[in-house]
Amino acid sequence: MKKTLSTITVIILAAVMAVGASAQDKMISFGAKAGLNFTNMTGLKDLKNSGFLKTYTGFNIGGVMNINLPLGFEVQPELLYVQTGVKSLDVEGSMATGTKTIKPYRTGSLRLPVNVHWGFDILGVVKPYVLVSPYIGCALFQNGTYLSEKVMGEDWSRFQYGVGLGFGVKVWKIQASFKWNWELNDPFKVDYSEVIEQVKAAKFNGGEISVAFLF
Repeated sequence: MKKTLSTITVIILAAVMAVGASAQDKMISFGAKAGLNFTNMTGLKDLKNSGFLKTYTGFNIGGVMNINLPLGFEVQPELLYVQTGVKSLDVEGSMATGTKTIKPYRTGSLRLPVNVHWGFDILGVVKPYVLVSPYIGCALFQNGTYLSEKVMGEDWSRFQYGVGLGFGVKVWKIQASFKWNWELNDPFKVDYSEVIEQVKAAKFNGGEISVAFLF
């Protein structure tokens, strides 16, 4: 009897240690992430209403590191390549052709968001959560025209920073999320229209839909 109890005790202890080791291993996970961005310029409501500005669809792709914390919190730093921009009416081209011509202006950036998640597990499989996501970034390139004018290399800002708010759900090792990003830096160093004084202060803001897989 004692031998049987000893055997059972050893088995239970071994199982507990295995579960503990597995949980420790899963405290930090790495993964891949990809999604779509939908950006426009805020602060230019009249231009949007008149059809001068249109939403630009870009993408994001990169890697993540997920850190599980107590009380439902997770910290998830990410390193992403992010494409953002805006579509604007080419006034000169539209006047020349007689048709409305929309041209894109886009930037490609390396961005480092640090997402803080809070949520609760449902049956240990599904975890809905909310998130806050401060970020910094560096624009690698830009091209296109903005309000009919070519953006010159010395006229745009490379350094980016801002914050995002959103929500998501984690099922097994898959995260699906939506967040809205507010850019806090000025994207341009000069005004791109003599009649639109607020252009310099306008920001590239917009939504982001993404899916991540944790290994």
